[in-house]
Parts: sequence; structure tokens; C-alpha cells
Amino acid sequence: MKSISIIKTSKSEKITAIVFFILFIIIAFLCIYPMFWALNNSLKSFNTYSKDSFSLTTEWAFVNYLRVFSEFSYDGVNYFGMLINSLWIVVVKVFVNVASSAMLAYAIARFNFPGKEFLYVVAIFVNTIPIIGSGPAAFKMLDFFGMVENPLTIWLSWASGFDFAFIVLYGYFKGVSPSYSEAAYIDGAGELRTFFTIILPQVIPCLVAIMITQAIGVWNDYGTVMIYLRQSPNLAYGLYMFNADSRYAEESKPVYFAAAVISAVPIITLYACTQNLILENMTAGGLKG
Repeated sequence: MKSISIIKTSKSEKITAIVFFILFIIIAFLCIYPMFWALNNSLKSFNTYSKDSFSLTTEWAFVNYLRVFSEFSYDGVNYFGMLINSLWIVVVKVFVNVASSAMLAYAIARFNFPGKEFLYVVAIFVNTIPIIGSGPAAFKMLDFFGMVENPLTIWLSWASGFDFAFIVLYGYFKGVSPSYSEAAYIDGAGELRTFFTIILPQVIPCLVAIMITQAIGVWNDYGTVMIYLRQSPNLAYGLYMFNADSRYAEESKPVYFAAAVISAVPIITLYACTQNLILENMTAGGLKG
């Protein structure tokens, strides 16, 4: 008969596990409660909300969700217009940023050239040490080139390359065996064909995970739109201004919460469906010298 070994847990380990469990429960509550509070208030009338915003609703005013599509607007742009702006900003910004990061990471990880180590150090520096005060200079430069309030050219500023995606992809490209490239070279493939048909397909799961992660951040980003694209407000910026403008907020708080709930549904659904892909690929990358 096979012997079964039993690992005994010490008293201190049990106490530590209990403490961490309690902390995780508290953190989970702090994360879930604001969403529940917003959902609860989105189903109240304004009078009920103004009297007590913390009580459970008994009215179920679903009409607030219909009012979102007729009353929720900013600077002449309604909910559908903001939704379209959110979608194109997410698609363009994520694609441009990940594409530039992938090409830059591939070049630094796979080729030897003067300044290679310096560029890698710059990438690490940019991702670890915040550069305070660069915002005004960046705005002045983009304004000089006519990119501010210009959706046709603003995307050029999103091709940074030196971001977290670069760090992860650099680790992935370093982990791909050089034998694949050598075999492609023997078959007559050039550098571009090797990159797009041999190397890039091997990191597609990582690329998808990075795109989803960035899409979540871009979807909730109102700062970029507030500074560079005020005439093309997205949902995040529209919610920010709708709440800040007292002419709307004083009498339309339930509509504001309903708009926030509707706007959060797509990105929450996206993350819920892809969380395993994100976690698996984010932990597989990393720093490799």
C-alpha cells in the first residue's frame, strides 16, 4: 500500500491564512459595494435618492435607463455619440500602442546594434520613474504640430512603444528560440516576413491579453480626451462632465448612475470572459536580460 503523507499546518500559518482571508474579504467588499451602490441608486427616483442614497430601492425605476439615451449628453454629443468616440479611441489607441511596442520590443530583443542596451534602460526608466511636469511640454508640442482636437493625427502620439507592453513582449521575444528565425532565413524569408509570419503568431495570446488590459484602461480614461479631444468626448469624459455640471447633476443623479452602469457593462463583460487569458500571459512574460 502507498503511504499518504499529511502536511501539518502550524498554528501561526493558520492564523496568517485567516488574517489574509479576512483582508481579502474586506478588499472584495470595498470593490463591490460602490458598484452595487451605483446600481441601486440608478433604480431610484430623484426624490428617493435625495432623501436617502444608501437605502435599498423599492421603486425599480427602470425608466432612468431609457432617459440615458434621451437626456445624457455633453456639449451637444449624446450617449451614442460618446459610445462611438469611446469605441474608436479604444480600437485605434490600443492597436497603435501595442503595434509600436511589439516592433520595438522585437528589434531590441532579437538584434544586436549600437545603443541596444541604452534603449532597454530607457524603457525600464520610463516605466518605473514617473516624469513629473512633462504634460505641458507634450501638449505644447502636439498643439504645434496640429494634433490637438484632430482625430486624424492624434493617433501618432499614441505610438509610444516604451510602455508596459514593451516590457512583457520583450520577455516573450527573448524566450522564442532563434531556430525559428534561422529556419525562415534558410527558406529565403526576409526580416519582415519572419517577424509577421513566424515570430508574431507565437506571441498572439500575449498580444491579445495586453490589448484587453489596455482596452480596459483606455475605456475608463477621461484625461486624454479632456486635454486633447474635448470636441470628441468619450463615455468616461461625458460621465465626468455630466456629474460635474450642477445643471444636470442636481436633478439627474439617477440618470448619471444609470449611464455609468450601462457604460461599465461592456468592459466588465470583456474582462470576465478573458481574465484567465490575461493572468496566464501576464505572468509568463517579464524582464529577461
